[in-house]
Amino acid sequence: MPIPADDMTGIILPEIPGSLRQARLLYSVDAAQLAGLEAGGIVLPESLANAMLKRQVEFAAGRFCAREALQQLGCESRATLAIGQDRVPLWPAGYLGSISHGDGLAIAVVTTTKAWRGVGIDIERILTIEAAEPLVEHLMTAAELAIGNAAGLSLAHWLSLVFSAKESLFKALYPLVGRYFDFLDAEVCELQKQQSCITLRLVTTLSPSCVKGSLYCVRYSCFSNNVATLCLL
Repeated sequence: MPIPADDMTGIILPEIPGSLRQARLLYSVDAAQLAGLEAGGIVLPESLANAMLKRQVEFAAGRFCAREALQQLGCESRATLAIGQDRVPLWPAGYLGSISHGDGLAIAVVTTTKAWRGVGIDIERILTIEAAEPLVEHLMTAAELAIGNAAGLSLAHWLSLVFSAKESLFKALYPLVGRYFDFLDAEVCELQKQQSCITLRLVTTLSPSCVKGSLYCVRYSCFSNNVATLCLL
C-alpha cells in the first residue's frame, strides 16, 4: 500500500467548497514510495517507463490522490487516470479535477461537471531571488510587477504566487480552450490580500467562452516555503 502522509498540520490550502473533494499525500522520492503506490494499484504509463524516479513518484502520487478524491464522489473506477493531449489527466465522464505535486506534497481536487465548468489547483515552492529574476519578463508585465511592489511583496514571493495563479487558471480553462496558452495571455489586475484572492484578466481571446477581458478569481494560501492557488469556474 502507499506510504501514508505523517503530518498535514502545517499545510494550509485555499478554502475548497463542499461540492469538491480533495485528497492529499506526503511522499518521498525513493523506490519504496513508488513500490507502495504501485502496490496500491497505480500503474505508470509506458511513456514514463524510463523517466527519472522523481517524475515517476510524482505522477503516481498525484494519480493516487485523484483516485481517492474520485471515490469520495462515488466514482467506482480504480483505474489510473491516463495522460491526454498536452499531458493533462483524462477524467472519467461526468467528472473533472486538477492535480498538483511538488516539494513532497501531492494533492488532487475533483468535482462533477454538473457543479463546475473548470477547476485548477497548483502548489509551488517559493523561488529564490536568483531563480525569479530571469523569469519576470516571461511571466508578468511591468504593471503586474508594480501590483506586487505596492503590496510589499518580495519579487521572489510575488513571482511565485503569480506563476502558481496562472498555472491554476490554465488548468481550469483547459477543458474550455483545449490547447496551451501563454502566461502573458492573462494578467493580474487586482490583489486582495485580506481575501487572499488574485484577479486575473484575459488579454487574449482563447475560445468563444474565454474571451479577452474575462475576469477570474484565484484564491491563494501560503504555508512553509510554498504557495498554493485554486481557480474555480
